[in-house]
Amino acid sequence: MSNQAIVSFLHRLTERLNAYYNDAVLSEQYAWWTLETITQKNRLQLLSSTVKPTAEQEADIERWVDALTNQHMPIQYLIGNVPFCDLIITIKQPTLIPRPETEQWCTEFITRCLAYNGEEPLRILDLCSGSGCIGLAWAHAFPKAQVVCADISPEAISLGRYNAQLNGIQNVTFIESDLFTGLADMQFDLILTNPPYISEDEYATLDTSVTAWEDKRALVADDAGLALINKIITKAPMHLRFNEQLEGLIIPQLVIEHGSRQATHIVDLMRNAGYIHVKTHKDLADKDRVVSGRLPYVVPTKKRV
Repeated sequence: MSNQAIVSFLHRLTERLNAYYNDAVLSEQYAWWTLETITQKNRLQLLSSTVKPTAEQEADIERWVDALTNQHMPIQYLIGNVPFCDLIITIKQPTLIPRPETEQWCTEFITRCLAYNGEEPLRILDLCSGSGCIGLAWAHAFPKAQVVCADISPEAISLGRYNAQLNGIQNVTFIESDLFTGLADMQFDLILTNPPYISEDEYATLDTSVTAWEDKRALVADDAGLALINKIITKAPMHLRFNEQLEGLIIPQLVIEHGSRQATHIVDLMRNAGYIHVKTHKDLADKDRVVSGRLPYVVPTKKRV
């Protein structure tokens, strides 16, 4: 028997949120997340008991509704964390909120790399690491790997370290760096990046829940959003090392998340820079989301004696 008090409360909360979001499915999901977080009970516990929100909890729910509908605050910042590749990633404003499309490609490439059994541990760079979600997912999946997370924001680096500790991950190092500038001559088998790629014009059209809360530096780049991506493509070869087994498995060395209309430009940039096996990858919405590629390896010729 379901808890009618909770069902009724949820219905009223969903209607209030739907008046703002105009999306019944999203509003119901947000209503559940609000109830579950504030009552510290999951959906099954709420429905299978006679519990109902206390006066204090109802006041908290009112504050959440105000934050969501009047302050346009993303619900992820209210909850304080998001699930990502079997991890719990704490997020704090203004560090970028990890998106499902990032989790999708991250999972896809981790799965592809599971066939790797080389004697030497993988060295992996998460460039523009933000909350650390990408690098931590790889460090968790490959506990022998040596992972570096690099970001220009000291707040992001601090949050990434916290998330590593929260998830019990030790094989990761955090470095404050403007792209590659703080990485000296470090070399990696894989470079993974979700850099700023939104143009100024596109940024002006984004929802207030993004522009008022998330760090613009983590979102916007010059040259129609391609400026930093171009720098990454150009500089990455100096930080990539040859890995014979990864080459045999045709595992890309550089993986770049981008905007849905940028794939053609990025493919051209990578090919012009000498990368091979350059491919685009779509997200769950069937939009171009990632371009990947690797450097060609030329076998050194032996000198004749």
